[in-house]
Amino acid sequence: MEEIKKGGLEPKVYTIPQNLMKKVSNNILKKIHVVMKLAEKQEVSLAIVGGFVRDLLLGNPSQDVDFVIFRGDINEFTKVLASRTGSKIGKMNNKTLTTQIRFADGTFFEFNSTRKEEYQYPSRTPQVITGTILDDLFRRDFTINALLLFDDKIIDIFNGKEDLEEGIIQTTRDSETVFKEDYLRMLRAVRFASKLGFTLSERVQIGIRKNVTNLLDVPKERTLNELKSALKNNPVRTLKLLIDLDILETMFPLIRNINLDKSIYSSDTVFLKIENKYKFLADREVSEMSVYFAVLLMETHVEEESKKRESVLKLKLDKLLRFYKFSNKQRDNILFLIENRNSLLNLIGCNPSKLELRQLTKKLDLHMENISYLTEAELSVKVDVLDFAHLKKALEEIKQNHDLISFQLHIDGHEIQTIFGIKGEKIKQLKSDLMGAIMNEEIDNTKESCLKYIKEKLER
Repeated sequence: MEEIKKGGLEPKVYTIPQNLMKKVSNNILKKIHVVMKLAEKQEVSLAIVGGFVRDLLLGNPSQDVDFVIFRGDINEFTKVLASRTGSKIGKMNNKTLTTQIRFADGTFFEFNSTRKEEYQYPSRTPQVITGTILDDLFRRDFTINALLLFDDKIIDIFNGKEDLEEGIIQTTRDSETVFKEDYLRMLRAVRFASKLGFTLSERVQIGIRKNVTNLLDVPKERTLNELKSALKNNPVRTLKLLIDLDILETMFPLIRNINLDKSIYSSDTVFLKIENKYKFLADREVSEMSVYFAVLLMETHVEEESKKRESVLKLKLDKLLRFYKFSNKQRDNILFLIENRNSLLNLIGCNPSKLELRQLTKKLDLHMENISYLTEAELSVKVDVLDFAHLKKALEEIKQNHDLISFQLHIDGHEIQTIFGIKGEKIKQLKSDLMGAIMNEEIDNTKESCLKYIKEKLER
């Protein structure tokens, strides 16, 4: 408090209501108490800062506890704390003046020295040096993330508590300055607004729109991680913010909010169509991010280039996903969903055979549920009402007979070559024919049945 007042500021001080503290888990409270008692004994001054304080005031305390040490030796203190609690101490990051204590139960607390960040533009990598508690608070992005919890008191120099109560995302300083320091903060603003259901202040919105093109200079891994986190919190609200703030078109320049044919779609524009699909998926609690990204790309790339060959389209989308640093697994998932986006849609009303359904179920495998979601989402924005329920029921019945979908042939290619003297593509075709015959319940999956089937087929 005294250090803050020395800086010419008169912070607001609030006492934490006991009913809020009771919401913190006993496990976390005990650990915080141990830290505070040791700090008192070691003559170290520290406070909890950031997200834990914010979430506590919102009545949703987390286990993510960050301490800021503004008097005392962070290395010596964390070393003693680790020894006393049988915990592991993380290596001090000299660039950020940060370390971690990881407790035996897996919980970890983060400890920071009070820091000051100096930027040498145009570089956005700050030089981090030791600073005062005021320096540390002023380098933070949003008012709601710059609250201090000291004992049972909240120390607030930016009116962060009021912004929490009013549901506003506000920067600690001039928005353009805050975003210029780290352009990723624009997506962080979207993430917090989405997660908390808050409104972005007017100056934050202006700051984002003025700097939005600079998001392209942020390393793609950071951009993607922030985008995923925002979408996971609330996909519909996130999408609306991304569209309204021109972030979506900046990150995905091929996106155009064109008008749609009202005789086909119930949505007026591409953006509204994506929003309605997201709402459909969110209402069904779909959490797989690959589905949401597949929708985005389907509407902004696939439909625009539907006349091109699928192989060309796949290469283009693969290049885009690599550019944004999607993992191999997530990239494969998204591409598979897009490639097979119409596999169920095209069967509606066609009365497919059991063999067709079994072959499709085997092909879609673990993606079946997500393809179903994509199909239903597409149908939800169509003018014509198509009956997907009948096909969905048929697929469920097919899946119940698992032995006719997922199985290994009881004869391999080497045996076929040895016995029948054929090789190459002929063996591949015979194995495919065998799979179809078994799925169609024409033969049993035994070696004898397979050999008999091949022999008769070759004789024909």
